[in-house]
Amino acid sequence: MRRFFLIPLALGIGTLVTAVTATLSHFAFQAGAELVSEILFWPNTLMQSLVPLHNIGTPEHPFSEGTPVNIGAFFVSFRLSILLYSAVAYVFIRRRQFGLQTTQQT
Repeated sequence: MRRFFLIPLALGIGTLVTAVTATLSHFAFQAGAELVSEILFWPNTLMQSLVPLHNIGTPEHPFSEGTPVNIGAFFVSFRLSILLYSAVAYVFIRRRQFGLQTTQQT
């Protein structure tokens, strides 16, 4: 396969994996499995952990409030996920392609 075909294929795979994991994460959260939801869509968990929250409760009973930065982190997590899953797909396809080429030559 040519490189100009592999890159869009890898981006498509990365987008599909991101959509599936985000959807499964949403359904897991709705079912009450918050830990499973956080693990399934780990890029959002990572990005949200980097954004500070503001305590609007008392020191004894803290209550954190999200900010517009949290919304930005949510959308950045989709791009991060697509980028990472696409890179993994690209490496996997290239290695598989290289492995098939070497076995065909021998």
